[in-house]
Amino acid sequence: MRRLDIVKALPLAVIVVDPSSRVTEVNPAARTLLGLGDEDPGTIADLRTAVDVRDLATGELVTDATSTIEAALRGEVSMARHTLNDARTHERRVVDVATGPVRDPSGAVVAVAMALHDVTAIVDAERHREEFLSIVSHELKTPLTPLKALAQLIRGRIRRSRASGEPPDLDTLEKNLATIERQVDRMNGLVNDLLEVSRAGRGTFELQPQPFDLAPTVREMVQRYVDATADEGRHTITVDTPDTLSVVADQRRVEQVLSNLIANAVKYSPRGGPVGVRLVEERRNALIEVHDEGIGIRQEDLARLGRAPFSRGVGKAESFSGMGIGLYLSRLVVEGHGGDLAIDSDGEDKGATVRVRLPLDAAG
Repeated sequence: MRRLDIVKALPLAVIVVDPSSRVTEVNPAARTLLGLGDEDPGTIADLRTAVDVRDLATGELVTDATSTIEAALRGEVSMARHTLNDARTHERRVVDVATGPVRDPSGAVVAVAMALHDVTAIVDAERHREEFLSIVSHELKTPLTPLKALAQLIRGRIRRSRASGEPPDLDTLEKNLATIERQVDRMNGLVNDLLEVSRAGRGTFELQPQPFDLAPTVREMVQRYVDATADEGRHTITVDTPDTLSVVADQRRVEQVLSNLIANAVKYSPRGGPVGVRLVEERRNALIEVHDEGIGIRQEDLARLGRAPFSRGVGKAESFSGMGIGLYLSRLVVEGHGGDLAIDSDGEDKGATVRVRLPLDAAG
């Protein structure tokens, strides 16, 4: 078998260049990576112009002077990480480039062999990992700041009470402790959500359906947020449910869905206003609607929200804290029950409605 046949059969992109910088071989994998047809690729400079090759670290165009090919022509083996930007499709790929000299029996460099490994997915995964760690660190630190401040405040009041001999203000202490409890619940929710995303990624996300009455569950979840937002006085949270509505579902998971949806409605209504939660039976489904009149959602974001973990809205939504996993987990739970989750909004500043349908007798 000829060496050229082996190069053509390789799944790794390979380019061979002669000492005049003319491309003498581009294997099928390289043509696919570079978006080339059957045309003659010309020189390596022609290829760089067509694909727009840049150094990943600096963003500067790769030229003859900075190319690894020049080093190979000098007899050196070199490596680099570049971006390939296709001017026609605007697709951006990240590649690791390894270049080395090809010598004849006398040792003279007669060609340069270049191997390109597409590492776009790896680089994107590293970037997502860094973004994830940054978001998680911020989200977990956010509840800790008021927790520490409240603990210091309570200690100060206790010390003053001891010094003065007067009893502490129990009503104020109770409010402080209630705030601490809410912040702890928030941290616990964040950790649980992260664990759920991890389980989903490992394929171990499971539901444990049992019969239960959804109506009082909805009313209880709403009351939690009524109590939590009472001190601020900005939101008016209402609930409309039948007396009873029996379903077969994983109650803990459904409560998680309700908590995420109501929390989002409150969070994305920073100026306050009404938040409405409604539960009705509709064609053997439990229909849950959570509506707010907050910042709304851009039309172009509706289709992707909740489809992947750590996916968040842009525009005004970017200024709000969050990891972008609440809707994703909610969709997992709902679809795992054989139901569906739909998001509707007329655009920014026009509020949003999330509708969840759960089959009354379906489970997993």
